[in-house]
Amino acid sequence: MKFKSLIYLFISFCVAYILIGCQKHMHHTHEEHSEHKQGKKNIMVHNPWVRAVPPVSETSAAYMMLMNHGDKADQLLSVKSSIAKVVEIHNVKKENGVMKMFPVKYIKIAAGKNQALKPGGYHLMLMKLTKTLKVGQEIEFILNFKHSGMVKVIATVKEGESMKHDMKHDHG
Repeated sequence: MKFKSLIYLFISFCVAYILIGCQKHMHHTHEEHSEHKQGKKNIMVHNPWVRAVPPVSETSAAYMMLMNHGDKADQLLSVKSSIAKVVEIHNVKKENGVMKMFPVKYIKIAAGKNQALKPGGYHLMLMKLTKTLKVGQEIEFILNFKHSGMVKVIATVKEGESMKHDMKHDHG
């Protein structure tokens, strides 16, 4: 029983480590984006990255800046990647002094605006990783938008800073 408690504590720590914190060095360069502007595709994805995690972790998170260059709002509806069996769109909010993570159905990106997917806010939760993430590795994602359709993104695995807040994970 004590061993199970230690494992649960360790897994909880790993999940918390993934979700909150800032990347040590965020650089915004033209080399770090994917852009689609054909027909209805007006979404640009800038600085996509995936948080490096210990090899025993089965979860990680992905972050990026979504830019809507279109004249109407769009929505990120779903995401697929071969790196994880499950990819969910999540957000974080503070309840009773505790940061709490929860899944959302979509992320709205207003026309002509940006929406950040960042530690401590909206992010992509990568669950049941199919292989160990290594710093520098490139991960492909297919983002599905309501109006812009499918957008392919290549994200680099990077180190993130350690966690500064307690977090609870809620799927209900």
